[in-house]
Amino acid sequence: MILGLSLQVPVVDGYSFPHLTKRMNVAGRHITSYLVDLLSRRGYSMNRTADFETVREIKEKLCYISYDYKREYQLGLETTILVKNYTLPDGRVIKVGTERFQAPEALFTPELIDVEGDGMADMVFRCIQEMDIDNRMMKEILDRYLDVVLKGNKDGLKKLRLRIEDPPRRKHMVYLGGAVLAGIMKDVPEFWISRDDYLEEGVACVSKYGQA
Repeated sequence: MILGLSLQVPVVDGYSFPHLTKRMNVAGRHITSYLVDLLSRRGYSMNRTADFETVREIKEKLCYISYDYKREYQLGLETTILVKNYTLPDGRVIKVGTERFQAPEALFTPELIDVEGDGMADMVFRCIQEMDIDNRMMKEILDRYLDVVLKGNKDGLKKLRLRIEDPPRRKHMVYLGGAVLAGIMKDVPEFWISRDDYLEEGVACVSKYGQA
């Protein structure tokens, strides 16, 4: 499975399945923009344009995905254990707490940023269900598997094999995944868009390949 912030392309034994490719309209810039909003609500004066790069750095250095969002949020309300200090370019020091995991939560709950559609876990689950691949994505996938497939029967989880990989180069996985896919499809002419097609039709030509 090639998993990016915007596209999920199922690949089995070296073959991709474009008709099952899933797209989520949430990417890094949306998370950064949401973090700007969250920090502003806390009382810090953040400009969506001027401070965007600074907030992006805060996101990359301090943000993380919470394993249990509700429990983590409660922990953030009752303690200061999650609070991290960050020094802004002008020397000011701000405190970042629950925002650290609230911002990236939009990847799993897009409605937080007013985006319609499935979150990452739901997209992966649907893709796996449609592909019938024996892979799952930890807590969210386990929860959905228990609810949708096992109908609440926890005994069935004992037979479930689950492995989640967290590669150190994950920041570049979208590029690497695209490079792998390009290599697989290099000899398939109908997979590619020619320069002439793009100059003639623009972005619209992408729709012929089911990616728009």
